[in-house]
Amino acid sequence: MNNKASALGLAIVFFFFLELTLAFAACTTENTPRIISADYFELYEGLTFVNDFNVSNMLEESINYAYASVDPGLSGISIDKQGVLKFTPADSETGLHRVAVLAVKDDCSDTRIITFRIFDRPDITSFDPADSFVQISQAETLLFRISAVDRDENESLSYLWFVGSKLINDSINKTTIFFNPGFDISGTQELSVNVTDSKGLMRKKSWSLQVSKVNRPPVLMFNIPNFMIFWNTASGAYNLADYFKDPEGGLLNYSHRQVIPQFEVKGLAYANVTVKIDGTSFVTYDPIINTSGYTYFVFTATDMLGLSTDSNIVKVEVVGSDDFQDLESASQKDYCGDKICSVLEDCKSCPYDCGECEGEQETGCKPDWNCTEWGPCQPAGFQVRNCTDNNECEDNRSKPDEIKRCIYNATCDDGLKNGIEEGVDCGGPCGPCPTCLDGIQNQGEEGVDCGGPCSDACPSCNDTILNQNESDVDCGGSCPGCAGGKLCLGSHDCESLKCISGLCTYPSCDDEVKNQGEEGIDCGGPCTKLCGNCSDGMQNRGEEGVDCGGRCPPCPRCDDGILNDNETMVDCGGVCRECGFADYFNKYRLLFIAIFVILGFIPLLLVTYFFFLLASLDRARKLYENNTAFAFIVGTNRFLRKFRRMRGKGPALNESAINTFIGELMSMAKRPDLTSKQLYDEIAKIYSAVLGLSEDSDQHSFQAKIRGSSLPLLLKVLYAGYYKKADILAMATYVAPEQRIDMIMELQFLLSEAAKG
Repeated sequence: MNNKASALGLAIVFFFFLELTLAFAACTTENTPRIISADYFELYEGLTFVNDFNVSNMLEESINYAYASVDPGLSGISIDKQGVLKFTPADSETGLHRVAVLAVKDDCSDTRIITFRIFDRPDITSFDPADSFVQISQAETLLFRISAVDRDENESLSYLWFVGSKLINDSINKTTIFFNPGFDISGTQELSVNVTDSKGLMRKKSWSLQVSKVNRPPVLMFNIPNFMIFWNTASGAYNLADYFKDPEGGLLNYSHRQVIPQFEVKGLAYANVTVKIDGTSFVTYDPIINTSGYTYFVFTATDMLGLSTDSNIVKVEVVGSDDFQDLESASQKDYCGDKICSVLEDCKSCPYDCGECEGEQETGCKPDWNCTEWGPCQPAGFQVRNCTDNNECEDNRSKPDEIKRCIYNATCDDGLKNGIEEGVDCGGPCGPCPTCLDGIQNQGEEGVDCGGPCSDACPSCNDTILNQNESDVDCGGSCPGCAGGKLCLGSHDCESLKCISGLCTYPSCDDEVKNQGEEGIDCGGPCTKLCGNCSDGMQNRGEEGVDCGGRCPPCPRCDDGILNDNETMVDCGGVCRECGFADYFNKYRLLFIAIFVILGFIPLLLVTYFFFLLASLDRARKLYENNTAFAFIVGTNRFLRKFRRMRGKGPALNESAINTFIGELMSMAKRPDLTSKQLYDEIAKIYSAVLGLSEDSDQHSFQAKIRGSSLPLLLKVLYAGYYKKADILAMATYVAPEQRIDMIMELQFLLSEAAKG
């Protein structure tokens, strides 16, 4: 439709110009106006466009200007007789439009087709709150939201939020803000948002705010210091206005009450002190006559609407003694104990300075006073010390003064506003006084530069403001997890412990996360599915086997160092490899160790026993005559003989000599007339030759020779037993021939064993 209209407009203009040309064929370049102008202009919605069209070849006094819309849709264009065209594009007129500008003189004219490109201004499509008048308190937080579009191609929008003319922090390029007025804004205010495109075209949305004040309780900015006063003397202390502050700047009323702290013992008698607070909030402590000790007070500040705040517990100590002078009459320099007898002292009141009174005899005990150094000067203008009598005479007549006047010099840590300080221990010669912009938590603030006397509330998880490290309002980050549908940066920000595309999911029984009170992942608790366990006889919950692996104890393996499955021993047998010696040793190591110890101990025991037998020939004979023991010793000796030969050790006796002795014994065995004496002598001769015994040797000599011989130990035992057995030949009156033959054969056997080594 628009294309047809455009073509019709062009046709009308064309035929209009054609008729003019035919009608005024007399027009030439000299008498026809020539328009000077650009062909293209960029216009902006809502901004007035002005352009002065001129001609180049003649004066403009007699020229008339006109325009015609080539493309329909534009309205509000005007052009005066001087050629000044004015046009303010409306919201519906964005895009490309052509306009024909005509310059006419007499019967001649010129036409110029120009193109307007009209850029769109951002359009606000929706906003919250819908009502432009909003009531809110200083402590409330309200959501403000804006939506806007721009019809120009590839356009981006920026957003700036303001309260009055002040830019709201952290609001740049945000379409949604949570606005909290704070305590420094009240009354009627304008909250606005400027939506601006890249061309600088801006649309503004405003709300009228009625901010109501919120009364806050007074704030204790500094702890009130303890105070020391002198007995019977009223002392001004401090101004409570230096310690309390009303956040709204109103007047405060002050009161006090006496308290007994929990750390004090109940039933004690405390000093009786009156507290006076004058109209300027100045505190004066006035002790009752002759009272001493200490007491405690709490001061209360109350604002005009009844909200109040208590101070810390303040300890007031009254110092004094019955023997002290009245502080009003005491000199700043003169006191008992200064070694100067002043006009106020005499020998009776202060013998320490004025000496003992004449005519008075010394008593049996003379005090010896020892005083501490003077303490610091108190704000009340006195300083104290303690004096004790080393002799413990219990006579205080000569006791030096323990209190004197002094001039108090203010310090920057005395807890008082004094000197030329601007506040309590701040300003003047001290450090700067606390402010709500110093980056320090002080002056009763609840956080750094927030809460307490400051106008900014401290961030919290229930302030309905997106702050701290929250991912959404009052949730996520260090606050509790966000519900489903709320913004999140990670799964830890969500109640469901699952964040997808920046939004928390709603917990369910199939989200593969343990949440919503589930006993396991998507099982137990609110879910109908029962959770598996490590004793249900099923492979579930990511187990590697039935009730093992994963969250359960490890599954049995042939290298886990545990006797499990159907293994015979640890990691062997059953389905694992065959068990070897090392496995048996590991299992029965104690038994093996015991066996090795026993096997090592038995030879040592036997050797010891055999040496014992060499010293006890009777026992050696019994062992020799025991057939089992005899066979064991012979067998063991033959076994050890192999090792001796491997070491290259030869026979202990000469083989030829042994053969000679054996031949002689065989000859004797054939003699029917052989006597026991003859056989004994032959045995003695052979032993003498083998062991090197002398003819008159006794038993002790034999034992020494047998121990020192080169015979193997086991043969030594047999030779010793045989030697003792042969005694029967020398002592018995009768020895049967068969017995003599046996002894000959036994000696032959022993000699043959010795010959073999």
